[in-house]
This record gives sequence, C-alpha cells and structure tokens, in this order.
Amino acid sequence: MRIIFCDDDPMVIEQLLSYVSEFFAQLGGKKVEFAYYSSGDALLNAKVRADIAFLDVEMPGVSGIHVGAKLKELNPNIKIFIVTSYPDYLDEAMRFQVFRYLSKPIDKNRLFRNLKDAVYQYNMESREFPIITNEGVFVRRAEEIICVEATQRKVLVHTIDGALQSTQNMEYWRQTLALPCFYMTHRSYIVNLHFVNSIRKDTILLKYRGREMIAYLTKRRYVAFKDTYLWYMESVK
Repeated sequence: MRIIFCDDDPMVIEQLLSYVSEFFAQLGGKKVEFAYYSSGDALLNAKVRADIAFLDVEMPGVSGIHVGAKLKELNPNIKIFIVTSYPDYLDEAMRFQVFRYLSKPIDKNRLFRNLKDAVYQYNMESREFPIITNEGVFVRRAEEIICVEATQRKVLVHTIDGALQSTQNMEYWRQTLALPCFYMTHRSYIVNLHFVNSIRKDTILLKYRGREMIAYLTKRRYVAFKDTYLWYMESVK
C-alpha cells in the first residue's frame, strides 16, 4: 500500500505522517510506503499511483481538488482525504467521490476511525479470486469482477476485460464472493454494486468502460437490494 501526502505546510505533513504511521504500527501486518509533496504540481509531475492520498485544497499552483481528480484517473479506487481549513470546498470535492473530508487541526481519533474504514475497503477491493476454466486459472481482483451469471448450464464470470467460463458452480461463487460489494440479485446473477448504473423492478443496468449489460433482479428482492445499494454507495463516498 502506498500513501501520499500533499500540503504546502510542512508541519501538517509532519503531523499526518506521525499519526498515519502510528495507526499502521498499531494495525500491524501491512507494509506501507509513504511519499510527501509540498505542491500539487510536484505530485502530478511525479506521476505516482497511490492507494490513499491526503490532499490540502489551497496550495501554490494546482489545487488539491484538481490533483484529486487526476489521481482518480490513475487509480479509480484511490481513497482521497481532503484535509483543509476551508469547508466551502466540500461540494466540489464530493464530485469526484472524496472518501473523507477532514478539517484542520487534525483530530487524531477521527482520523483513525476514517483510516480504518479506508483500509477495510482497500482490502475488500484488492482481494483476488482464482477463476478456474477449462483453459486454465485466471486471477481477478474483486474490483475487476462485474457480475457472475448462470446461463444455459454455464457459469460466466464477467470481468472488465471479458467473460470467463468458470468450472465452479453458482453456489461456489455465492459463498466465495461474500463481500459487501457483491449481491445475489437473482438465482442466476451475483452483481458487483460498484458497476450498478440503474435499478428497475426486475432488472439492473451495469456499466463499465463504456459498455453495458443487464442483470436480472428477483422482484421480491427489489426493496432489500435497493436499500443495500444505497447503503453501499453512502459507505464509499
């Protein structure tokens, strides 16, 4: 895991680095790389790919809002913390799904609670699953699986780079994909909530990389699925 800090105030970076280092020391077991920058321009010029970023808003040159949007392009699953004394930027920051908005001075306990949520989501999204096919074994991360479909006595795992015919049955996938981002909407479909674009009474539209596909939704599961989806979207903001 790589964590970056970007702020033109070295004291803020020092405090954040101290708190975040303490958090991961308590957590244990995960190797973490840190990098810090004094301006948005320096960070963007480094073309670094990160998993978690702490960004100030008002800095010389490029703003933290612009930097956050660019980091999202490099890694759509990055967890971005906006750290600032100016709450007026909240609406603008939320447009590119900022994970959390932290006010200065930094509250250590609040930071730790939010970091715990960020690490949990990171672990869920980066978890890998082997897909066994007649041609071999293909490993995909949770974030790369759009849905699993049972059709014509076949089980297809739809991923962002194509469908794989799995030799594992639907029950296997139901038990294996026991993560908050997956939901069994129908006896023939398990969908990744991250790719849901719209929900109807009996169908779900999934979108990815400019493509679309339809998954079925059992009518009696409509309310429960809708509530789960809304909760999930709120939790990943």
